[in-house]
Amino acid sequence: MTILSKKNLVFLLACLGFWVIPLRNYGQFAKDSLEKALPLVPARERVRLLSELANVISFNDLPSGLRKNEEAIQLANRLRDVDGQSFAWSQEMVLAVRNGDEAAAIKAVDSALFYAQKSTEPLIKGIAWYRKGYLENLQNKPEEAIKSWHKALPYLAMLKGARYESGIYYLLYGIYAERKDSRRASVYAHAALRSAVQSRSAELETAAWQINGTFYLDSFRQSGDSAMLDSAVMAYHQAISIFQSHQDQVNNKSVIALPALNLADIYMDYYPPWYQDSALANINLALRASVAPNNTAMQANCYDIISKLNRKRSNYSGAEEALLKEKTIVDAIEPPNYYLSMNLYQSLAEVKELQGASKAALQFYKQYLSFYQKEFDARQFQTIQQLEAKYQNEKKDKKLKLLLQRNAFQKRQNYLYTGIAAIAVLGLLFLFVAYHFRLKYALQREKLKDEEAARLLAEQRLMQQHKAQLQKELLAGALQVEHKNEMLQNLKDKLLEQGGSSPNQLEKIINEELRMDEDFGNIRSEFKDIHPEFFNRLQQNAGQKLTQLDLRYCAYFYMKLSTKQIANLMNVAPKSVRMTRYRLKQKLGLGKDEDLASFLSAQS
Repeated sequence: MTILSKKNLVFLLACLGFWVIPLRNYGQFAKDSLEKALPLVPARERVRLLSELANVISFNDLPSGLRKNEEAIQLANRLRDVDGQSFAWSQEMVLAVRNGDEAAAIKAVDSALFYAQKSTEPLIKGIAWYRKGYLENLQNKPEEAIKSWHKALPYLAMLKGARYESGIYYLLYGIYAERKDSRRASVYAHAALRSAVQSRSAELETAAWQINGTFYLDSFRQSGDSAMLDSAVMAYHQAISIFQSHQDQVNNKSVIALPALNLADIYMDYYPPWYQDSALANINLALRASVAPNNTAMQANCYDIISKLNRKRSNYSGAEEALLKEKTIVDAIEPPNYYLSMNLYQSLAEVKELQGASKAALQFYKQYLSFYQKEFDARQFQTIQQLEAKYQNEKKDKKLKLLLQRNAFQKRQNYLYTGIAAIAVLGLLFLFVAYHFRLKYALQREKLKDEEAARLLAEQRLMQQHKAQLQKELLAGALQVEHKNEMLQNLKDKLLEQGGSSPNQLEKIINEELRMDEDFGNIRSEFKDIHPEFFNRLQQNAGQKLTQLDLRYCAYFYMKLSTKQIANLMNVAPKSVRMTRYRLKQKLGLGKDEDLASFLSAQS
């Protein structure tokens, strides 16, 4: 009966911490070498060396290894070295597993991942995820472990990460071998060997050849193909050869126990009797390898196979002696291992029955049934625990999914409210800008209106001033022309009265000047076009009593000419002008104190 047939102990032993990946290929001399190297390396490198030293020490002295790794953690904290902190906490998880402290292992792996997230080195991230999967596998959470390992593998795709890759593939093989998924088990067994060769670690190569041999052996038992059996024997021989050639580089000596025991089992079950000595040699190799790390489960299996070998030789006393040695080991295991005890007492009952001691065989058989029931109950309890754990995990997953959905809905709701608020703010801003623009536009329009009104008013005033000036110039010209014509007419009359030597020529000149008389009508007409109501208003105010001469004086007074200027223009005395002003005021009905010029301006 092989080790694998006993509930796939390859996988179980890996989960129990039998499978430990060394940080470097150090042998027994590693402790002294590392201690001498520590003072010579930079502080950050010293963190990793301390953790590696803790790993080496822990195989023989676990408490000292824990203290040394705590020293590494403290140094990394002082240096604020996130790479060193993650590395040291990863190693702390391995030591906590060896110490059986699950709570400390959980804390350590969480710390390793926390610092790994801050690290920029892929190897550090890969180690942290690898350790997390390792712990989840120990906690019987294979699916979570597989996810963590697949997160680790991309970070470990380098020469320095090969040893950790090989460890992941080893453990993945164990999971799929237990599930009897031969296709995936084959893939991971070969991948573990490939990575182990790349890492140049004798310990890893030994373990990788062991799982490949186990895969071939399982394939032989399923198919009966002898080529698979030959491949299994070759793989186990290769594992043993590598181990024996590099024993000084292997920290975990019990790594050789499984290939040695499986090879011994093959020799007993499928080879001629003369191979029994080779089988015994391999059993003793496994027994010696499992003593130093005190792997009691492995030692018990070694004595069980020795008993089996002696039974084949019909050496029943030797078989009983081996089983009693196994009993001493199994009875000392805490907590009790019902599976090993069940198989032990079954083997003792069979040996006693072969010896003819039926009574003793019956007692051992009863004990076998007792441990069988305990194992069955333990299995049921474990199954119930697993189902309960699965239920709780599913419950947590559903709760987490619900929380995530609720958070997602809350986020969408927040985004919606934020969007609505943003739109409202933008709308208010738009309204404010529009109102501001419209107000500014209205103000500008009002300003333009005011400016336009002011411009039009200024233009109107300018036109009025220009119009008034034209009126004054026109009136002055008209009066001057009329005065000239009167003067010429008087001159003509006097010349005619007196006679003259060239009356025709003089008359011609006077007639030409008199022709200009006609212009006065035109000028007056134009003056009337500009002020159509000026003379009419004056006549109305005077009751149509104003003569042409009166109108001429009114024009002079309107133009605000001085008395002297008017007297010169009219060729009269100033006194006559003053008398005319008085007379016009009377005709126009003005009072003594009223100003004639102001009255005339008001009539324009």
